[in-house]
Amino acid sequence: MSSSRLLPTPRGTAALPTPRHPAALPTPRGAAALLTAGVTIALALGACTTGDDDEAPPVSPTAAGTASARDTGPTYARYVALGDSFAALGPTSAPTTGPAGCLRSTRNYPALLAGLEEVGELVDVSCGGAETSHLTVPQTAGAPPQFEALTANTDLVTLSIGGNDIGFGAMASCIVQTPRAAMGAPCRDRLEITVTDALDRLGDRLGEVYTGIRQRSPDARVITTAYMPLVPDHGGCEFISRMSPGDVTWTRHVTERINMIVADAADTAGADVVVPADAGSRHACAPPADRYTDFTGVETGSHPMHLTAAGHRAMAEAVGAVL
Repeated sequence: MSSSRLLPTPRGTAALPTPRHPAALPTPRGAAALLTAGVTIALALGACTTGDDDEAPPVSPTAAGTASARDTGPTYARYVALGDSFAALGPTSAPTTGPAGCLRSTRNYPALLAGLEEVGELVDVSCGGAETSHLTVPQTAGAPPQFEALTANTDLVTLSIGGNDIGFGAMASCIVQTPRAAMGAPCRDRLEITVTDALDRLGDRLGEVYTGIRQRSPDARVITTAYMPLVPDHGGCEFISRMSPGDVTWTRHVTERINMIVADAADTAGADVVVPADAGSRHACAPPADRYTDFTGVETGSHPMHLTAAGHRAMAEAVGAVL
């Protein structure tokens, strides 16, 4: 099995912070922003319209063999996509597969990756709202443990997990429901203890996740996708102006910390961690055509607080760059 450390960064990916023990992390001055991996916030913000999802569809794995990347890159016979809504949800206009509650898109980054790389079989079991526990226990009656998809002959695994364990959905819901530009940091004051406790436990949970993957698919190449930013490191936009400054700072800190925990656990397990190199400038305050993430999804045809169609394409390309 091939693996790499976080540095040097593969072409097409952004450098993640050098892994450190979570307790040693300082409060960031600027970081990737609030993300939510739950489906609840999508309901809270209402329906979305179509947007940059009108781009060309992904290339079929059986029809793309002439691409130069395919001629030189490795071939993966069985690819299993694990994870939460940042893997599962795609453009709102795209068909979905699997349990209805998972909102598993046919245009998410696993599906696009299957079109970019020589993947003989894609088994996508990602599901909106998934926590680390749902890799080994059923999420719903129609969503069995995601690890059931792993087999001894699985040779590629992608993973997006952890956001729901620490309550990204609750954080996003609080921000949406808090009065415009409230004083102080009401969401931090309400949720900080719960979120911090969950962050303190997350590293151990992720370690168990990687152990479980290795036990079931010992020869698989494992690639973890980090959470892409919604809020820019500096400045803001109309949506950010609705948040209290204290909550903006807190959500940046929480997201930097979870990405460092994710990176540390993956590095320890010998997995790769990727994120598009330009994700920092493609946040939800960028012009609609440039966004990899969106707050409401109205202008991009995406689910609120999730990746846009462009974001899924960029993530697929970033993963493809390290294969």
